[in-house]
Amino acid sequence: MNIEFQILSTKLMPPVPRQNYVKRESIFRKLQDLDNYKLIVIKGAAGSGKTTVLASFFKEYPRLPVAWISLDEENNTLFSFWYYVLESLRVFLKEEEEIFTLFQTIMHKEDMKYIVIELINLLSKEENITIVFDDFHYIADREVNESIRYFLKHSSPNIRMIILTRDEPNIYTGELLMAGTILEIGDKDLKLSFHEGVQFIQETLGLNIKRELVQKMNGLAEGWIGGLQLLALAKLDRRNDIENIKALNKYVITYLSNEILNDLKEEEKDFLIKTSILSYFTEGICNQFLGKPNEKEILKRLFQKNLFMTVIDEERGIYRYHAIFQQFLQHCFEKLEKEEKEELYLRAAYIYEQLGDFDECVKVLLEAKDYEAALDKIERYGQNRNGWGYLHHIPLSFVVRRKELAFQLIFYYYCNLELERCVDILTVIYEQNSESEYWRVFEFCKALIVEENLYVDVAFITEMDEMNMSDVTKAIIYAELSFLLRFQERVKEAIYMLHKAQMLEQKIKNPYVKIVILSSLSQIKEDLGELNECEKLYGEIFSFIEKHPILRTMLESCYIGVTGIYLKRLQLDLAEQSLEKVSQGESALEKGYLYNVMELQILKGNYPSAVEIIRQLQAFPVYQQYLASLLKYAIELEGEYREQINLFVSMYHQKKIKKRLRMEDKLLYAKILSWKGNIQESLHVIDEVAEITRKNKMRIVLIESLLLKVCILEKNKKGKREQLNLLREAIYYSYENSILSPYKLMEKQLKPLFVCLKKERLQDLNKAEQDFLFQLLGEKQKEEIDPMLSQRELEVLGVLATGVRNKEIGVKLYISISTVKTHIINIYTKLQVSNRVEAVNKALEIGLITQEKN
Repeated sequence: MNIEFQILSTKLMPPVPRQNYVKRESIFRKLQDLDNYKLIVIKGAAGSGKTTVLASFFKEYPRLPVAWISLDEENNTLFSFWYYVLESLRVFLKEEEEIFTLFQTIMHKEDMKYIVIELINLLSKEENITIVFDDFHYIADREVNESIRYFLKHSSPNIRMIILTRDEPNIYTGELLMAGTILEIGDKDLKLSFHEGVQFIQETLGLNIKRELVQKMNGLAEGWIGGLQLLALAKLDRRNDIENIKALNKYVITYLSNEILNDLKEEEKDFLIKTSILSYFTEGICNQFLGKPNEKEILKRLFQKNLFMTVIDEERGIYRYHAIFQQFLQHCFEKLEKEEKEELYLRAAYIYEQLGDFDECVKVLLEAKDYEAALDKIERYGQNRNGWGYLHHIPLSFVVRRKELAFQLIFYYYCNLELERCVDILTVIYEQNSESEYWRVFEFCKALIVEENLYVDVAFITEMDEMNMSDVTKAIIYAELSFLLRFQERVKEAIYMLHKAQMLEQKIKNPYVKIVILSSLSQIKEDLGELNECEKLYGEIFSFIEKHPILRTMLESCYIGVTGIYLKRLQLDLAEQSLEKVSQGESALEKGYLYNVMELQILKGNYPSAVEIIRQLQAFPVYQQYLASLLKYAIELEGEYREQINLFVSMYHQKKIKKRLRMEDKLLYAKILSWKGNIQESLHVIDEVAEITRKNKMRIVLIESLLLKVCILEKNKKGKREQLNLLREAIYYSYENSILSPYKLMEKQLKPLFVCLKKERLQDLNKAEQDFLFQLLGEKQKEEIDPMLSQRELEVLGVLATGVRNKEIGVKLYISISTVKTHIINIYTKLQVSNRVEAVNKALEIGLITQEKN
């Protein structure tokens, strides 16, 4: 059998009209003005001739560039729909292969907008393109219809869309109606006139039926071309029983179909009934499917009898049945013996697989309810978003037996916030494996989704490494897991995941995967307060996008990201310029955009504007997940937030039980405790945060915790020396990356302490730290610094050089651990080093200590 012809294209080919087709001049005249319309809707019942009239129009006007897509129920998802749209437009996109690469890597539904936007950009050319969607009534999904509306609204004037549908499309067309750029052709237009009915029967069908009988048939069919064809082919003129038919309903249609079938030879009936399960067929397919050497003659005879066969490709001889007649034939197929049906289904699946048509192969297996075989094909050919769509039709009890598929499906649902579906899959997994060892990868999923425990050992990654998944899929999952671990503040593990993703990206050279990795890494660097490194990463991102225009739709997300750096450095003009490059009202970015605008307004002192934006942010469905991030600003402003504070406190205790507290949760809770007068508990929580963030080098939160403690101590008139030590430490962690915003937010309380630190401890700061302090004070430095160590600092250095811990240094010198830490920071600063070993070596080099002391 010739398996060279790849049949993805059968969905992408307009059917070929019959010879001697009826030219529907009234409809053709309307369609000749295609250039004046953005959307043409041809709506009519099954068999009303929608497809035929459009196919014949394009045959009459062959110079019109057309992309044709025949839809079915499987295309009622974002990924499947736009997959076929892209494939249909491939000829117009020519060398623009990156959009296809990008499509195969996206995991989030909201990222589909990047594809649509880039497609709009690529099609904005001189060439007119008409995109036809046949059987559009299958498209009911809200997200699919919204993406089509967006495409229609924003695509250039050279692009138009024709929809063939039985039902009213679920697309908002108000703007097109107002602009007069929508053309509607309905049932009334599609009905055949008496003259056209005669022409159809006599010329198209080639039947010699008396004019009087044609008139009666046309009257019964009421211009419905499908009904007229049924009446004509049933040869009712032989039996004189047309008078007994009062109307064409589903029962009469079944009767007429039976009449047509019973008038055929047994071998012809057998051919029609058995091949009805094929979505398309050729002579070669029929020969192999029916196990006979030459079905060409039967195929030719049946086609000449006009038995609702449609030609898809004349040159290659590809046919399919019209939906009305195929449904009747499939009903007849169901009456065959079970064993024979199963054999035919398997044979059809095998043939489509040999042809390289994964979709039709799986569809046939699903019809046969052979789920194990269907899963085998999905694992082999369809481990992508399009292939996963078929898993909806397979009972979960079968899906969960396939480790890789179950995991990818859970992860896909998780990325798109379809958590109930995740839980359904996990429930079945654990029910079926109650007495055996669970896969660790599902333990991770369970912890992630059911929230039973925050900490899960990422050793499960070893298990995932061995899964049969593409490198692209693995790289994306690693990047997504990195985001999760970052949210859980497991920074080292998040970076480890990105490293694994980077190793794979170096092999696959996928631009989308690389940009996801760089973006994730930049977010981690920002969280850690490594703003200099973060800024370099954004520079790399912007350069990379410039080299890969396909990624330009991600620029707005990057502008929002880089704004975070500018805000933390109080580069408010740059922040404002960056935000001006973001389109407002884009749902996928709106929350991040508004949050940045809110921060900007607060840092500029525009508090009423900030309050209004907080109100808008509270309307987002995910508001509660980011309550601490919002309240840390909101409670500093004028406004009533008691209800939100109470909600946060309640959530705090729930998270604490589940061990899901983040550092920002703890800091906000500490602030609330201090307001309520629980000073000791508040300071205890702050110290806990400071200890963890020092250990994990999380500069931003550490600085915020140190400054919050300073403010609490100052308000309660406690420990001026400790306040200065804390402020000194905060500056140590801030100056290198110019982290200024935490100080701005507490400026009123901290300003007197800045002055005090300058007056009493300026000599403890190095040149860069002094510059930073003067920047906080709004002054320019005029004084020179004595870089030498104080007597106490020399004593600390001498003991430190012996290799003992901070606690032992404190015991030996009779000072607190906090004081020890302050002295060590001063030593590092003055010696221009960053750790103990460097400090000792530098001190030996310049003679501050001797080898004997070491």
